Amino acid sequence: MQIRQDIDDKETRTKQHQAVARVSMWMQRGNCPHMVESTALLMAAMLSDREAAAGENAASSAYAIRAAYSAAFSRFVTGLLDGHQDKQRKQSMYSIAKTIGLPATFVELRHQSTHEQLPSLAKLRTAAKKALLWIWDYYWKHLGEDSSDPCRKAVLRYLREGDEAKMGAISEEFERWPRERVLKTIQEVRGSLPGNQVFIKCAQLTQRLQGAGEEKKSAESGTMDTAMKDTEPDAGNTDGQATEVEEDFGWSQFQGTWKPKPIGIV
Repeated sequence: MQIRQDIDDKETRTKQHQAVARVSMWMQRGNCPHMVESTALLMAAMLSDREAAAGENAASSAYAIRAAYSAAFSRFVTGLLDGHQDKQRKQSMYSIAKTIGLPATFVELRHQSTHEQLPSLAKLRTAAKKALLWIWDYYWKHLGEDSSDPCRKAVLRYLREGDEAKMGAISEEFERWPRERVLKTIQEVRGSLPGNQVFIKCAQLTQRLQGAGEEKKSAESGTMDTAMKDTEPDAGNTDGQATEVEEDFGWSQFQGTWKPKPIGIV
């Protein structure tokens, strides 16, 4: 969600650079969604285009900007359509694009960027803006907000906090939810956010919660042992109870000399 907010910020280019850098780290770790990667690549090309236009060597860097746009656009279209390809029955890119609502002009521009002369800079700029708008409608706007899950919101507040006392206070809030849910939420947050600091703090929070759970189990076990000792029978009454059980037994050994009798005689 933070990446989406930073990329969508039209006023601050610094946040957009930070969002692109964050996605780059995510891509290095792996499992980065293709739409997130495509958004960052297209945005990186647009940022480089603006910086090159404001520089002194705008004319000499125009070809490099065209190549950056073309590579980002080709990767966006190819990866998206390959993800919807039927492995058993091969389909054309145009048919897949029609199925998912991707404009046919995107497929044509991808073909031109890959197999023909690079498109003009004006054409690539327009296509990149349209592609970002399409990705927003197709992917980003369907993602829920972090605030919809209070457990996830508490985990994110813990990760952003640097004071140990405040972190301890936040960790006490996790008792509102089952421990399994909190641990699952931590795992999801750790997989969705890049950076070693996030990974380390998530691991520390997991150990903290697991340690608290073990202490709680030990306390409950001690209470149960005390209750069992209070209800144990006295040792002096044990023999008497055993005797009663033996006397109540339905079968016993016959005492005396056995004498056979015909059936029917008592």
